Parts: sequence; C-alpha cells; structure tokens
Amino acid sequence: MSKGQLSPQRKTLRGPRGQVGYEVWGAGKPPLLLVAGLGSRTTLWGELPRLLSEHFTVLAYDHRGVGRSPGGAPFTLAGSAEDGAAVVAAEGMDSAAVVGVSMGGLVACHLAFRYPSRVHRLVVASSAARLTPHGERVLAFFASIFKLPPEEAGQALMAFAFSPQFTDRFPGFVDTAARLYSLPPEDLPGALAQLAHLRQGWDLRPILGHIRCPALVIAGELDPLVSAAYTKEIADALPNARFRLVPGAAHSVLAEGGSELLQEIIRFCLGQS
Repeated sequence: MSKGQLSPQRKTLRGPRGQVGYEVWGAGKPPLLLVAGLGSRTTLWGELPRLLSEHFTVLAYDHRGVGRSPGGAPFTLAGSAEDGAAVVAAEGMDSAAVVGVSMGGLVACHLAFRYPSRVHRLVVASSAARLTPHGERVLAFFASIFKLPPEEAGQALMAFAFSPQFTDRFPGFVDTAARLYSLPPEDLPGALAQLAHLRQGWDLRPILGHIRCPALVIAGELDPLVSAAYTKEIADALPNARFRLVPGAAHSVLAEGGSELLQEIIRFCLGQS
C-alpha cells in the first residue's frame, strides 16, 4: 500500500448544532467518513486516514465539545450523526461509506438510520447494541480515568485498548497510541458531557432493522470493554450485515487486525465484497 496523502485539509462548517471541525484527506475518490469514539478528536485516528486516502477521499470530524467542534448544542448520539451528515453534505458528496468505532459505531448507526441517502456502506467496530450492566461499569471506569492527568489516563487506557500479546509485540505502537488517547485539558468538559449522555443509556436494536445498506460489523475476540457478543447483536439486528470476529484482539480491533483487516474494510467500502 502506498503512503496516500501526507497531510489533511482542515476545515470547519457552521451546522445547525454549532461549529464542526473536520479534516479531508485526498480528493476525487470514493468518499469515506470516519467516526471516532468517546472524547476523540480526529488526531485519534493516527495514520489510518493517510493510509485510506490512497483509495478514498477521507473525512473525519471532531465530536461535539472536543477539538474544533466547541460549544453548540449538547452532545447526543443522534446530534453527532447530524454533524457527520453535515460534513458529507458540506463536501458536496451525495453519500459516503461510514466507519465508526466504539461510541462512533453508535453514531454511525444513527447516521445510517436518520440519513439513509447519505450512507451507502456501514462499518461498525467494537460497539455495543445497548448499554448493559457491564457497560455501565465500563463507563464508570472512564469517569475515573478522565480524572487522571492526561498522560496517565492515556497509558491506563492502553491496558484495555490492546491485547497483552499485541502490546508486547508492538510496544512503540502502543506508546504512540497512548499519546493519541491522552485527553487535552480543554477537551475534558466536552468528553465528560459525552460520557454523561452515554450513561443515560442507549438501545440501537429498535432502529437497526430499518438500516438497509450493506454493513460489516467487527469485534475483537478479547475486547474487555465491549463484549464481542454485544457487538454481534448489532450484526444480528441489521438486515444486510456480516459479522467479523478478530481472534485475539481487544478493543482497538482495527489496529490489531492489521493489514488483512484493513484490506477487507477497503474492499467492502468500495463495494468489492
């Protein structure tokens, strides 16, 4: 795989819910929208947008309350889906393949349900169909983690983001990921607002049956934050989905799946599988 575009265009739009900061990698290729997880700026994606820009025009946006999406309406999953749809529209694109991870997978499902004409392929990774008692404990854990200094919080999260085997094989990669996961102090209020919304609960199952586009749902076999069984509930409820379990992977399944999984996602989003 070639290097793709070396750096993104950084843009903002004024949407109905407030300012949305986003990035564009590449041009003139099939559109792909990345939707990140809890408290995440576009920087969380690391090298992934650059790699994908060989094949796609890649869009990625900051969730409400963090990065370059400050203020505006309070964060909700449906509201973040509206922000994502606004980014696709602002770039003059009719629709995009949408890839959402963790909380971003919940947003991606809302986007596909509420704006079906904007989503022609859906990828959901490491996401739970509903908030379970285990999920409530995970969110309480995040509330505690967010109280730590940013660097300590990033390092602590790595114990759950990657499997022990992956961490031991690629310690430099995980150290880089820890820095990307470190929450800047100015983003803390926005991240806590996102967390508070999630702790109110969610259940995607009533809307999943209405999503008709092809979907690829991915889970890490050893994900300690979101059980693969709860991710599979999303695949089971979607009318046109297939489920992909990545053996030995934890929560950061896109990274642990390596080039094989990345190529599978690329082929799927291009409509080649």
